[in-house]
Amino acid sequence: MNPVFPDYTRVPMETKKTTKWKLLALAAMLSAGSASAADQGNSNINQYYTGAAPVTAEEGEIVYDDVDYSADNMAASFYGDEAQSLQPVAFVGDHQGSSIPTPAPMMDDPYAMSTGSGCSTGDCGNSYDMGSSYEMASSCGSSCGGNCGKCRKRPIRKMMQKHDMWMTAEALLWFTQARSSTPLITQNTAGAAPELDVPGTTTVFGGDESLGGDLSAGFRLDFGKNLSDDFGVGGRFWWLSESSESASSGGIVDGAANSFGRPFYDTNIPSDNSILIANTGVAGSDDFEGSFSAESSLDIYAAEAYARMKMLSGSGFRTDLIGGFSHFGIDDTLSVNSTSIQTTDAIAGLVGDRTDISDLIETENRFFGGQIGFESQINRGKWSFKTLTKVHLGNMEQIYRGTGLRTFTSGGVPADSTNGGVLALGDTFNTTALDEDKFTFAPEANVKLAYQFRPNVSMSVGYSFIYWDDVLLAGDNINNVYNGDAITSPPAALAQPASERKDSSLYTHGIDLGCVIDF
Repeated sequence: MNPVFPDYTRVPMETKKTTKWKLLALAAMLSAGSASAADQGNSNINQYYTGAAPVTAEEGEIVYDDVDYSADNMAASFYGDEAQSLQPVAFVGDHQGSSIPTPAPMMDDPYAMSTGSGCSTGDCGNSYDMGSSYEMASSCGSSCGGNCGKCRKRPIRKMMQKHDMWMTAEALLWFTQARSSTPLITQNTAGAAPELDVPGTTTVFGGDESLGGDLSAGFRLDFGKNLSDDFGVGGRFWWLSESSESASSGGIVDGAANSFGRPFYDTNIPSDNSILIANTGVAGSDDFEGSFSAESSLDIYAAEAYARMKMLSGSGFRTDLIGGFSHFGIDDTLSVNSTSIQTTDAIAGLVGDRTDISDLIETENRFFGGQIGFESQINRGKWSFKTLTKVHLGNMEQIYRGTGLRTFTSGGVPADSTNGGVLALGDTFNTTALDEDKFTFAPEANVKLAYQFRPNVSMSVGYSFIYWDDVLLAGDNINNVYNGDAITSPPAALAQPASERKDSSLYTHGIDLGCVIDF
């Protein structure tokens, strides 16, 4: 070194070189660490690519199908509470597997997601079918001819609507409220009059809550279409078979074992009396043999058209507001027929004289109105629980029809016939007097538990109840008060006090067994 002019530049130069190598070494270490972290999957970049080393992406992550495509295109990401597992993917890097995973279906609540594919150039077009297996980013299908460069999957969203139509078919096993009437057929022991004020008399047909009340079968159909997620329209029809009660003598009977009659209140006595059908040894009367038949039946049907609008919804539950048109038909029919044949003539008449009496009373109830209510459903897996509560409000048109006939036969030749029996006096007795229109309300409730056996088929069991507050029933509008002297040969016209109209309520309830089909 020159002591006069020392070479100071060498020392700084050596120092600068040492510092530079240290910085390069540090940069290399950091670069190697970053590459290692990327290969180990610890990078914070949440981007995945299809390949063979399967790593499951999480919900909401961005998924790419190959290196080229990821640079400028973003694959569809999937969201939804009901999203199923996404397709297997792998990190970009040197880790290439030998097998190619098949994409799993990805579902989202109202869409089903599927994927299609294409080539990076326009030479091949859409060379893979929708839903086909994934190809490696560096390969082309045979249809590409090897001239199109890298082929890759291009995500395609295919919209699939939910089931927007439904149909429910149910078998109904319901019980209808028992109905009442005055006693219509009575019996007593042989030699005793079958009159209501005579000890030992029992009622064979009629009486309080004695008509109907047994199990009746029917069916119910409910169908409709959802016009959107929040609004739908539908219709419902149900019918319940006859709820009936009957009694019959089974042919001609004498009064040796029991006496039978048709009871009434005689305004001439005035006291209870009866038209003898079969009797032996009754004081003050000749003996008779005869027959009787009586039947009561009730038919109910309903037709509805409604709209439904979503009010509340959440995870596994929904409540809809229901509103629409309602129509009900309730028909009650009551018939009584009797034949009396005189077998002795100690007091009056002749042996063989015959009296036939028939009565038929019908009431029709026709409801026209609206409905409003709520339907709620809770879903848990394949099980669902549904409730329906609503009220029908409107006009009940009530119609009464009463027809009857009495025929007296002596010596085998019909002597005379008179319109009107003993309960219905005439062929259209008191029709206009008993016809009315009444405002009626009918609350209805239904609960149902269903299990889904197939994606669009469920079986259900439920309970239904419906109540009408104002109906006209046949048994409540029978007038058995008249003058007994009119039951003569030939028969004369009966004098009967004016009938008093009686309105009633009615309910029906029971079990529903059904099948629900969505399509």
